[in-house]
Amino acid sequence: MNILRKPRRTHDSQKGAALPFVAMLFVLLLGIAAFAIDLGWLYLNGARLQRAADSSALAGVVYLPADIPNVVNKAVDGAGANGWEIGTVNGVPIGGGGPDDLAWQQLADNKLEVTLSTTIPTFFLKILGFETFDVTRVATAEYIKPVPMGSPSACFGIGGFATSTLAAANLSHCAAYTMNFWAAINGPHTAKEQGDPFAVECITANSGGCTGGANTADYRPSGYYYGIEVPAGKSSFTVRIFDAAFYDRANFQTETGDGDGLGGSANGGATMQYFLYAPDSTPQNPQDNSVLLCSSPVYTPEYQDGNNSLTTKNRWRNLCTINNPAADAIYVLRVQSTGNTGGNNSYSIGVVTNSNSAPHARVYAINDMSIFTNANAGTAIVYLAEVDPIHAGKILQLSFYDPGENLQPGADAWVEVKMPSGTTPQCDWVSKNNSGTQTGSGSGNCRIKSTTSAVPAFNAQWLTATIEIPDNYTCTTDCFWKMHLDMAGSQDRTTWTAKVIGNPVRLVPNE
Repeated sequence: MNILRKPRRTHDSQKGAALPFVAMLFVLLLGIAAFAIDLGWLYLNGARLQRAADSSALAGVVYLPADIPNVVNKAVDGAGANGWEIGTVNGVPIGGGGPDDLAWQQLADNKLEVTLSTTIPTFFLKILGFETFDVTRVATAEYIKPVPMGSPSACFGIGGFATSTLAAANLSHCAAYTMNFWAAINGPHTAKEQGDPFAVECITANSGGCTGGANTADYRPSGYYYGIEVPAGKSSFTVRIFDAAFYDRANFQTETGDGDGLGGSANGGATMQYFLYAPDSTPQNPQDNSVLLCSSPVYTPEYQDGNNSLTTKNRWRNLCTINNPAADAIYVLRVQSTGNTGGNNSYSIGVVTNSNSAPHARVYAINDMSIFTNANAGTAIVYLAEVDPIHAGKILQLSFYDPGENLQPGADAWVEVKMPSGTTPQCDWVSKNNSGTQTGSGSGNCRIKSTTSAVPAFNAQWLTATIEIPDNYTCTTDCFWKMHLDMAGSQDRTTWTAKVIGNPVRLVPNE
């Protein structure tokens, strides 16, 4: 009997035991791979959808608050340009639409929130029962309004005789704002050195017309632009103009009985006209408006009349009344001088609302303002530019043409910028003549000497000051920066511009 036996072979019984494990591992790896591929696919489409939401918000926001159809149309176009086909807007189907949804809401008169939603199909996750995923992205865009210049009220350029007429014109609330200037515009054939760089064709001029070459650098025949904002709850607003026509006054500074310091003639008198346009869909550029709501008659020059019987002299004239205005939209008023004549026409603007109770409308210059300062003594304080806290950390660029001239014998003059806090900011400044040649520069406190012993430093020149707005800049009810004109009571004809350097339309954090 052979007690020696061969060992039993056990591996045959274990043969194939690893196959289920390998199969399970393969399924797991396949699931991970499927999940990774589909996760990447979802991430890619989420990023694409976010870009589309960003584009929709940026495209639509500039049409707030007045042009709602274009808010919707441009938001839909923004999504379509990024490959998404919108089928519903705020839950309402639109014709010819696709499978994607858009929702929007107005967060402020210049802020738009857009939500895009879509369904993304999967690839491998279908095996695990996940055939689609719903994806939603939100974007909020805001446009920066133009920097308001010259006035925080319903009046622009009020002073002298016009102040006594405010109550009769239903503008008595404007008396709370001392402006120390009139709105002003020169005739096309006035010498540029008279203080109006944009409305005049001439470098120099005489009674025969332009001499010394054309004002090609700055001439803008369309004139000057003002924004009019009407708060919610008003059924109508009326635009009024004081001293709408050029009037040839007996004295350049004042006329007995008027006391308003309005400018007189030089080389004749300009023809005047006023135009009111529908709300602006490109707030930073008031020159491209095409929907004209109304215009004034063509006001031809009026001449000396001691009996005050002229049709516009020392009178408010209605431009027009607009019913059911869009709340907080920026209506654009354009003021233009024409004719082969010179002269300076100074005027005032007032906006009366119905109901005529607070809050009142606002009227201000857009981008630039041409003015005639008329303080009788001491330092004239003029509203310069309203800078909201949203501009903290940005650059404020201020330009002044032919500023701060004091021609009294032996007199000096300064121009000084003041923040709402009353402090004088630091600035860098340069001056350039009509040929663009730099004539001076400096830095330090933004108090700049503009006249020395009756010799103007910036005659027929641009003085440009660049100011870094502090990162911690803030203001509450009054955000207007002001200009202090220390000119010992002298009067001045000048033009100012203001802009904040930065992107006027931007994405902001979602609320």
